[in-house]
Order: sequence, then structure tokens, then C-alpha cells
Amino acid sequence: MTPEVHPVLDGKQIEFVSRPLLSKVGTIGSDGSPHVTPTWYVYEDGKFTITTAERAVKVQNIRRDNRVSLLIDDAYKYVIVKGKAEINKRRDVQKETARLAVRYLGEEGAGKILPDIMKIKHVIIEVTPRDVLSYNL
Repeated sequence: MTPEVHPVLDGKQIEFVSRPLLSKVGTIGSDGSPHVTPTWYVYEDGKFTITTAERAVKVQNIRRDNRVSLLIDDAYKYVIVKGKAEINKRRDVQKETARLAVRYLGEEGAGKILPDIMKIKHVIIEVTPRDVLSYNL
């Protein structure tokens, strides 16, 4: 089966990325090499939202060059998103971090780890898709 390319997410892609799968976020390092890290995310209103430690390498990379790729997969199916990332300072980062923790760990699990997570200053990264490729959906 050949991968399908779409400029925005279609219904099957949205259904797939709505699952609590990890996103592998690719940014461009200061030496031009790729930097890839797994992250929690949520997709809504046409954007992917990620929260991460403000000092994370991916944040520094995005501040320098906001081109990113996201890979969301379950080993047999995937969605790859290429887009532009923005550090959003208008939204409540603690609220978004808590929402992501509940999405991935449930209320009980999130409650156990959020006090430690919230000790670290976080930022919100929003990724606006430019190109979307999917396989086997």
C-alpha cells in the first residue's frame, strides 16, 4: 500500500491521531542534524498541542528554526506531519500539561506524577500541519 499525502488531516487521520499514541517530534539541531523525542500531544482545532520542559532541546531548536515533523504510529499504521511550531505563551501551560497527563495516564495516574512534573517550568508548543502523509489507515 502506498502512503497517501494530504495538506490537512482527513477523517481517518484525525481518528487515528485522536488515540493516545506517542508522537515522535523531529526538530533541527543547531548543527543541522535531526533531533527526535517522544512526546504526549493532543490534536484539536487543526493543531497539535505539546507541553514540554522549557529547557528541552526541542524547544531551543524550535526557537531557532520552527520547522518540525511529527510521527504518530502504532507500528503498522502511521501519520507523519510536517509543519511549523510555535511556542504559545497565551494559554495556561499547567492546565494543558495536566490535560495531557490525564489523556495518557488517566486521572489517578496523572494525579501521582503531576506534582513532580509541575516543579519544572513548561511551555506549550503548537504545531500547525503543512503536509500530512499517512500509511495503512
